[in-house]
Amino acid sequence: MQTLLARRDFLKSSAALCAAPLLLTSDASLAAASKHITIIKGPHSANEVKYEDEIIADFKKKQPDVDVTFTTYDWANMNPQLTAAFASGSPPDVLYLVDLIYPGFAKRGLLHDMTQLVAEPGWQSERAAIEPFAWNLAKSTQGLWGVPVLGAVYNIFVNLDLLDAAGVTGTWQRSYDDMLAAGKKLTKGDTYGISFRTRVADFAFWDWFPYIHNAGADILNADWSGNGLAGAEPAMQFIIDVHKAGVTPKIGSVDWQGQFDLFKAGKIAIYHGEAPQISDLLAKPPGFKWDVASVPPGPKAQTVMGNFGIMCIAEASSQKDAAWEFIKHWASGPEVGRFATEVNLQVVRSDIVGELYRDAPPMKKVQSEFVPRVRGVQPHPKVLQMLQSIWPVAEQAYIGGMTGAQAIAEMSKIIDGLL
Repeated sequence: MQTLLARRDFLKSSAALCAAPLLLTSDASLAAASKHITIIKGPHSANEVKYEDEIIADFKKKQPDVDVTFTTYDWANMNPQLTAAFASGSPPDVLYLVDLIYPGFAKRGLLHDMTQLVAEPGWQSERAAIEPFAWNLAKSTQGLWGVPVLGAVYNIFVNLDLLDAAGVTGTWQRSYDDMLAAGKKLTKGDTYGISFRTRVADFAFWDWFPYIHNAGADILNADWSGNGLAGAEPAMQFIIDVHKAGVTPKIGSVDWQGQFDLFKAGKIAIYHGEAPQISDLLAKPPGFKWDVASVPPGPKAQTVMGNFGIMCIAEASSQKDAAWEFIKHWASGPEVGRFATEVNLQVVRSDIVGELYRDAPPMKKVQSEFVPRVRGVQPHPKVLQMLQSIWPVAEQAYIGGMTGAQAIAEMSKIIDGLL
């Protein structure tokens, strides 16, 4: 859910020790009031402060005795900045945290268990509006750590003109074999049939996850006592075969932004991307017809990958009641719906889908057809470390260094060693 550059920088800096936690502050009223809370969140837009001020202004109409200060962290330094904020003893009251990051803070006792708050009798219709899969991403066996609000979906973009010319429009998505066959037909000259991210700096595991999930596998097993990759060997082999067939850019030759640029130039037919890129394609239409799609079905399912953010309360906050009121407001249909359309993200509420993206049919398709099929990341405290640790194995496999079965076996050992 960060920018492409921020994703790379975040991974490089995730082990950093400290940094200044607050970078931007909104101009919302800071007049004295009986209560004052601070919210911190990474920017999803250059106009983030403006959009947050809209939310805060609406909140003040309902809660005039609560002042809200909006601050933001830098996605590239999110982990160290938040760590520094918690270490200060006075972290922001409300925190927007993504599913790869919040579990580590929850394990350290830095987040407030919101189980009792979300059980509030007057909030049950709102709670029910949020998709069950999103609630699953916000909890562990120790508690519920936030209210799910937004997400980015990792979809496929297809060049319909290229698919039509190759005669594979109606067949490429039937199965993995059909997808690879289409990729071979579509690869001609400097045009590639398929593209996959390959580098951990580009969060390449987002492209990998749907194929693993479609096999009924995951990073961890059901009770998180061991790895859950059993059965993913054929899926891993498929991605290896795509690279061996030469239908995707060579490993390391083009980063993810470069792949998107090639897609926009009509040089990639089936491109693994993310829904926020839709706004770019709509603002500057390429010279061809395009559409969004999901990966073909696997043996167990046809899933979609996404990663999501939740609104949390710091355990150290002295204003938990006010923080909870603000989270309920931020997560409400009118507020989160407006914000999602402003920054081109997906919501996790089912009750407002029909009102969103009326002028952006591809976004509406992602929201209505793909979000219900999302199977997200398992929110284990070490999930990011696991993904970073296993990815060199994937890169080695992609260049032909091992089979799918060998790669999954090696990944399984690494994950088990981190538990």
